[in-house]
Amino acid sequence: MTRNKKSGFTLVELMVVAVIVAILAAVAIPLMTGNRQRAMATEAEAGLGTMRTALRAMYAQTGAYNKDLDGNAIAAGAASTAIPGINAGDLDGKYFDDAAYSISAVGAATYTLTANGANSTTADRADVSGITITLDQDGTFTRTGL
Repeated sequence: MTRNKKSGFTLVELMVVAVIVAILAAVAIPLMTGNRQRAMATEAEAGLGTMRTALRAMYAQTGAYNKDLDGNAIAAGAASTAIPGINAGDLDGKYFDDAAYSISAVGAATYTLTANGANSTTADRADVSGITITLDQDGTFTRTGL
């Protein structure tokens, strides 16, 4: 007498696999969200680096961060109007644009640069609205909202 051998997975085996997949998803999704925000923040850090380079070039020529080549004062304000060498559109990206960048404090030997996602006017500004990154003359980044 021959018996039919059935092959396949039992319901218990399928449920175990479903539970394992659910646990992995519950762990992976929050991790990926944090990585996505940090990736968006790198755009702001690159823009702040561009601003820092312009200020360092000015410092090399004038000996101060708060003076341009003509001896005019560089004051706090929007990066594209306050920092010589930074023009409108130079800092535009997917998440952060010119409106998000500013120089909030500038002295002869000090400065603080800011990228504030809440000030961005890009189509994707909602993704970075809570992110603020600052950079000082020592190269120290301060990140909030990540």
